[in-house]
Amino acid sequence: MSFLDAFAEAINDGFVAVDSNWQVTFLNRQARLMLRQPDTSQPLSLQDLIADDPKTSTWRELRRALDQQVTVEVDVFYPAFFSWHEVRAFPLDGGLGLILRDITDRQWLLRKEAERGYLRNLFNDAPIALSILRGPQHQFEFINDFARQLIGNRNVDGLTVREAFPELEQQGFFELLDQVYRTGVAVEGTERRAQLTDPHTGAVRDLYINYAYVPLRGFDAEVSGVLSLSVDVTAYVEARLDREREAEARTAVLSHLQQGVIVTDPKGRIIFVNDEAARLHGVNQLDVTPDRYTSTYRLLTVDGDPHPVEDLPLTRAVHGEVIQDARWRIARPDGSSLLVTGSANPVFSGDGSRVGAVLTLRPAEDSGA
Repeated sequence: MSFLDAFAEAINDGFVAVDSNWQVTFLNRQARLMLRQPDTSQPLSLQDLIADDPKTSTWRELRRALDQQVTVEVDVFYPAFFSWHEVRAFPLDGGLGLILRDITDRQWLLRKEAERGYLRNLFNDAPIALSILRGPQHQFEFINDFARQLIGNRNVDGLTVREAFPELEQQGFFELLDQVYRTGVAVEGTERRAQLTDPHTGAVRDLYINYAYVPLRGFDAEVSGVLSLSVDVTAYVEARLDREREAEARTAVLSHLQQGVIVTDPKGRIIFVNDEAARLHGVNQLDVTPDRYTSTYRLLTVDGDPHPVEDLPLTRAVHGEVIQDARWRIARPDGSSLLVTGSANPVFSGDGSRVGAVLTLRPAEDSGA
């Protein structure tokens, strides 16, 4: 064994020597291990070992090193081995000597960091509040800009959720995170209220969120953290609550009027009957559509015949007409007949679209009621 062969076998890197025809003339033990080559005397070509497309930059550089007798360095990926080698090729006896160093860990670390950087940028710009919590105490590892705005830009970096939001104690959020970390099962919810206290002013504000807490797992498949996803629906919820309060207030007023009131939706479905209207009819039934007005509320013409549905004041108002001082009869459940008078109007929203109809009625003066 020559000095060069002995030296090549002693180093920790792989070493390959090739002649000017790319035929392998020497392959040390480390190279055989790295390239998964058995100890054999069978002739090998370098392309048997570096099975890269000759059109790629790897082989362009190797050809340049051989043709120009210069030193080049390339990184080679081996899909079959799922590994990377740093290859340094230099002139040797009219051919090339190649030193191979395994850089798989370094390459995957670089790619992992690049991927993490890409994902962090992607998450940071996402129009949803997103944070990553690590460990059983749910320590903030990452929080995006949208989430920071959602919590009033308070500083939570490196804190646990209990440290960052002491006011959430007894509001159920800590328990949900504990549950997800313990069980590894995601949870989600809608329109959940959180009461947050401004750490500077002490002002308390309500925040409504749709949320999902998703377990994060490590390489051992054990839960290592929780991904928190939240969407701010405060404006939507508060607007709906305001509408509901306004509707309740209107209902309270209409319920105490001395005349009967019946309200429908845009399609004519009855959605409200006040106490006086229920007393006059002896019936209080909602979800009644126009085709059932006459039969459900036992409505008659002044002469006592079943009232045609299409001529009823409320039906006509549903279709956009304004009816004043109409008269009809009600066949009450006790067998009596009550003559009533009333008016009906379509109801329009601020943008001019029809949102329903309203009927007001009272006993006619000559009915004897």
